[in-house]
Amino acid sequence: MKIKLKKTYLYFCLAATTALGSCAKDFLDKNPTDKIPESTFWKTQADADLALSGVYEFLCRGYNSTSSSNARGGWGGASMFWDGLSDDAFISSTSNNFNTISRGGLTSTTGGMQAEGYEISYQAIAACNKLIANIDRITSMSQQDRDRYKAETRFIRAHYYFLLTNLYGDVPLTLEPLGLDNASARLGRTEKSKVLEAVLADLDYAIEKLPNTAYKGHAVRGAALGYKAKVLLTNKKWAEAAAVAKMVMDENKFSIYQGGYRDLFRKPGQNSNPEIMFSARFLPPNMYSPADMMYSYLMTVQPLGYLVDSYYCIDGKDINTSAKYDAKNPYENRDPRLKASIIYQGVWRGTTASSAFDPVAADVKGGFLPRKYINEAKWPTSYATQSDQDWVFLRYADILLMYAEAKNESAGPEQTAVDALNQVRSRADVKMPLLQFSSGLTKEEFRDIIRHERRVELALEGQRYFDLKRWGLIKQVMDKTKDPDGAMRLFAERDTLWPVPQSEVDIAKSLGNDKFTQTKGF
Repeated sequence: MKIKLKKTYLYFCLAATTALGSCAKDFLDKNPTDKIPESTFWKTQADADLALSGVYEFLCRGYNSTSSSNARGGWGGASMFWDGLSDDAFISSTSNNFNTISRGGLTSTTGGMQAEGYEISYQAIAACNKLIANIDRITSMSQQDRDRYKAETRFIRAHYYFLLTNLYGDVPLTLEPLGLDNASARLGRTEKSKVLEAVLADLDYAIEKLPNTAYKGHAVRGAALGYKAKVLLTNKKWAEAAAVAKMVMDENKFSIYQGGYRDLFRKPGQNSNPEIMFSARFLPPNMYSPADMMYSYLMTVQPLGYLVDSYYCIDGKDINTSAKYDAKNPYENRDPRLKASIIYQGVWRGTTASSAFDPVAADVKGGFLPRKYINEAKWPTSYATQSDQDWVFLRYADILLMYAEAKNESAGPEQTAVDALNQVRSRADVKMPLLQFSSGLTKEEFRDIIRHERRVELALEGQRYFDLKRWGLIKQVMDKTKDPDGAMRLFAERDTLWPVPQSEVDIAKSLGNDKFTQTKGF
């Protein structure tokens, strides 16, 4: 197996520069570290800043991205593509083979996201390992500062290893630089449980060493706690997940944003937002979000009617049972998050009536486009549109819903779990009917309520695919899903875990490493 150990990427990313007090010009004037001899690097805090910038830059990356300003695909500002693998959205383009994956065509040589989910993650991990192994050489930094830089880096390394285990299961585990290119081809695939042990160890270190403050671009303790809760929840450690999520709640560093649900996903509402716990941060022109270009101009991700129909009416009932539902005006009297997240016929895509969305004229067969992460002020959009929306990886609403789920699965319905879910529903511009706790509420009933709330609250944020997988519902749901072009989704059980790129297996074999094998079923 071959992990391409590209050196730390040094393109400017706001996530790294804002809190470190450096400006874009300072970073862009630097020489890349792969052009700087090791003997002259790792001398000053400026070197550490530069390396940490490279680590954070990966969060802004996308597929087919050779530079930070070309962030597209399943990463950073393009994480909505993950929803194209669920019943929430359709990918209108063949780009990066999301459609192939969603329709049962996944193989070890599919390429696109199947390969880049692996390769980009290991490139990021290599940058993390390099910083962790070398930062103690900078003796001019205080031990506290070195520990903080390590903690941020270990947090990001945990982010990537967690993603790898979700996609591929068992993966090679390396926590230190491997040296020469192809050195990692001599490793085998580490059992998933062992990789997760390393993920939790990294997160525990981050929890201990990161500042317990509001999020301003650099990882903080609350974000590490939130990720730990998600790792535990994903692996059905219900009581532990609930306890960790409760720590975030009790430490009171984050809260539900009351300035408008829609503004969670565009500037300036994202600035100093108390709900955002971790994100990929963008600052044009050096590092810009692809959101408006991809979702507004190219219309690459198109919400499906299944998602639109899942939003309840304002009385808290579904459209099949609510007296508030009017088939002639189907988007009225609905959960306000529908209008904040979805563009349907007649909704202005820009700021004037001339921009009203016409699905037929736009050749959008399903009839819907994303509104989440779209800035109307950018209309009309083009390939050249440079957006500044940060992509949110973790926010406080997710913590509350994870807590509710973990408590329900570990102990059944109880008041604290219902209260957590109701915090999400009672957002100032949402105010959906609150759930009343009663002794008659069953675990199964509450489970369905929580799962529905996750779907509409976190719609088009790259969560649904992973939720369906961890609930064990991915095949059941996807086998009933039809795309607007008439194609049926097909999900093979083997697709629960993806094959690693076949080229990695071939390289390992050429090096005589029979420990590195392909994912079962491929």
